[in-house]
Amino acid sequence: MPTPRLLDDSKNIVGESPLWHPEEGSLYWTDVNGFRIHRHILKSGEKKCWSFAEPVCALSLTTAPDRILVALGSRLLLWRPLTDERTDFASPEPNWPHNRLNDGATDPNGVFWIGSMRNNVGPTGQDIEVSGNSGSLYRVTPDGSVSVWDTGFGITNTLAWSPERKTFYCGCSPSNVIYAYDYRAADSSISNRRPFIAGVTPGLPDGSAIDEDGYLWNCRFFGGCILRFSPSGKLDRVVEMPVSNITNCTFGGPSLHTLFVTTASLHARDREDHAGGLFEIPVDVRGLPPERFRLS
Repeated sequence: MPTPRLLDDSKNIVGESPLWHPEEGSLYWTDVNGFRIHRHILKSGEKKCWSFAEPVCALSLTTAPDRILVALGSRLLLWRPLTDERTDFASPEPNWPHNRLNDGATDPNGVFWIGSMRNNVGPTGQDIEVSGNSGSLYRVTPDGSVSVWDTGFGITNTLAWSPERKTFYCGCSPSNVIYAYDYRAADSSISNRRPFIAGVTPGLPDGSAIDEDGYLWNCRFFGGCILRFSPSGKLDRVVEMPVSNITNCTFGGPSLHTLFVTTASLHARDREDHAGGLFEIPVDVRGLPPERFRLS
């Protein structure tokens, strides 16, 4: 495997939710505990960041290229980076601030799915020790309707769909498990939860991306690597990273042959100079293009 290259030494507390924006040729990502969204334009190297009043947890493209769906800890917003216009859209998690939203992604039908967890981020971004399985998995349709599809998560992470639109993946980090569900594209529903990978080392499962061959690339928090799993759950390869806490990844670049990876400086070991940075890795397989939340 090629060596990961540091693209942006952003030193995020908890970098998350990398999002490739094809029209802009840019990469967006969040710093959950830093209450920020970052953008890096690949061609020019131009950087910009925006501040928010609470954790910024997940991002999705929408069918309007100038608007991004943003999951804050408390709610979903529609956001225009050009003008910084922010419009409240939906509030899937009723127990904020006891719980907060976490990882989220849009399905092949343009419907947004997002998980929640016990809120481990304090009012100034400080890390709070939490426990318990109060997280849920929510589905948010284009008209803003919210429904609950699973419960009992410690930290909901990894929301991804197989290329043939038949399998949905979602995990619980503290339980060290990623589940597979049957996904029904006809009505954006899921059923038949079963373990896909469980008890794998090193580290714990954080965010994931899927390539066009249906292999899941799973970032390992505390594990210092990304693990690629076949559709049958067999470990295919290990991508070693230069920092410990790997949070999420996405495919991007003009040909979708680059894996962009976010990391966290929180809980980093000594002498991890680039913990919290954004990395890029050229890979020999193409990723799936980012899905877009369908604006009604």
